[in-house]
Amino acid sequence: MEHKLHKNNKLQTIKIVDIDVAIQMLKKYLDTQNINPLVSALETLKTELQNEAFQTQVINAFNALNHLQGAALNYAPFLNIFVSDDPFDD
Repeated sequence: MEHKLHKNNKLQTIKIVDIDVAIQMLKKYLDTQNINPLVSALETLKTELQNEAFQTQVINAFNALNHLQGAALNYAPFLNIFVSDDPFDD
């Protein structure tokens, strides 16, 4: 529960403009085919930042990037709030 609250506090700092810039950067520097699910999830998240289902879509799309996660974080650094603070957290 603490981690969830901590993550929600971090989400308060995200602005739609941050997501827009991230989407532009991802589309410019990464293969669109590889990042399409993430871009789609980010577009959906923009409509309602606090929606947990939309946040989960972003997390799942990010996790599905596998080896491209580092590149995605490079162009969309705010995605790190979706990465667990505790790698051993169940």
